[in-house]
Amino acid sequence: MPLKSYAVLKARPKATRSSGEGHPHFQLQLEANGEFYRAAINVRSMLEPSAMEYLIKLRFGHPITASLRRLPPGLHMVERRPGGLALDFIRLNLFPRDQFLTLSSAHANGADLNDVLEGIFAGAITDPGCWVYIYGEPWESDATDRIFRFHPSRGLHDIHMNQGNDPCHLEQDGVWQDGAVLIEHPRQQRWTGLFLKFQSQSWRTEPLEGHALPLPEEEPVPAPCGGRRIPECTVRIAAALVNPLPTQPSKEAVTLLNISPQTVDLSGWQVTGGERGKWRLQGRLAPGEAREIPLGPALPPNHHGGILTLVNREGLKVHGVYYTPEQAAHAGWRIPF
Repeated sequence: MPLKSYAVLKARPKATRSSGEGHPHFQLQLEANGEFYRAAINVRSMLEPSAMEYLIKLRFGHPITASLRRLPPGLHMVERRPGGLALDFIRLNLFPRDQFLTLSSAHANGADLNDVLEGIFAGAITDPGCWVYIYGEPWESDATDRIFRFHPSRGLHDIHMNQGNDPCHLEQDGVWQDGAVLIEHPRQQRWTGLFLKFQSQSWRTEPLEGHALPLPEEEPVPAPCGGRRIPECTVRIAAALVNPLPTQPSKEAVTLLNISPQTVDLSGWQVTGGERGKWRLQGRLAPGEAREIPLGPALPPNHHGGILTLVNREGLKVHGVYYTPEQAAHAGWRIPF
């Protein structure tokens, strides 16, 4: 079964506490509407390999930030479905998965994930206009908080990917319930995204319950993507036309690039645009071939930002991208990814 509950907290960051010896969590104190919260953020796994995988996006510009900005301060329960506030590392195209790094919380050169988090939150705490958005499973007890000594103790944990787990943690699997930290710096007009996952978690998950899927025996040799070997990464969305000019054909389009050394048969593949629809593909892409493919039927101009996902005939994600309202506002231009 998935997490017991799923929420996002909008609050001001107040203080931090690095994980001690043998403890897996970095601690962050937050305040919203006069109430205090604690976020327990994993810096190590209790299973081997213990090192976490993490990604920091210093210029995070996903369309979901517009919805988050409108939230009032406080804790908000989130429906686990597409089209709302829920996060899904695989299905919402938040980032290229090959950008994740691995850094233990006991690194030989003295740098560790505690240091990374301290650096991120030090700037957030000193910025009076900063808001932090924490996704995870909420908890509350009548006890005094054991770390920051406020009462009652409340906060969030599971602030990491919550699907594709190892067999010992299958009960926590679920789609549209991933944890993360998003930081808004209004004065700098930018967002920072912090995303964490365990090395034991799979990027290939079942679409309803989020359980890890095995690789098919006939899976071709994985394509190298940024130094990582990811089986699905054979065709990429290289560009998209989402706001055509009146003089252009009244259709959106995507440019697909086959980065693999094999010809790829697109029969049964789809491009999905979230609530804007799904478009079936056909034909074949030769090795190294790039082709612009119109998407139809014609759609109203899209000025609000969105996501585009390429899925194969088994319904598994091959590649995904997002575009912002600012990018969509330029009529007639292809957006490069």
